[in-house]
Amino acid sequence: MAKKYPEKTVSKHATVRLPRKMLRAIEDFLQTEEAKKMGFLHMTDIVTEAVREFLKEQGYYPMPRFELINHDENGLKIWDRQLRRVADVYIKPKGIWCALCEKGTCKHVDFALKKPDVQEFIAKKRKEGWELPEV
Repeated sequence: MAKKYPEKTVSKHATVRLPRKMLRAIEDFLQTEEAKKMGFLHMTDIVTEAVREFLKEQGYYPMPRFELINHDENGLKIWDRQLRRVADVYIKPKGIWCALCEKGTCKHVDFALKKPDVQEFIAKKRKEGWELPEV
């Protein structure tokens, strides 16, 4: 009978080598009450969190570029992760305007126009004669 080897599988995890000095610092931190309060139990918890935060800051962690902060009848506040700035998009009778880009058409306006409640608001205001884009 021929020997059968297990099939190769792709693991969800990979091994990463770190300098020993850094590993000792992580081990020391894990012994603190602060680490326990933060929910860190293992070295991998700290390394994963550190890498995740770095990638978020650089815009490479799988997160959308834009996030709706809030909105009201005057417009929307949109967080732009790439620019690390808030874009105020105003909806007025004479049109829609992004204060950050100083334009009526930009990626922030496009993002705003894809929101169902904004589309509903614009459709209503267009019927009242507002000069807004068709959505």
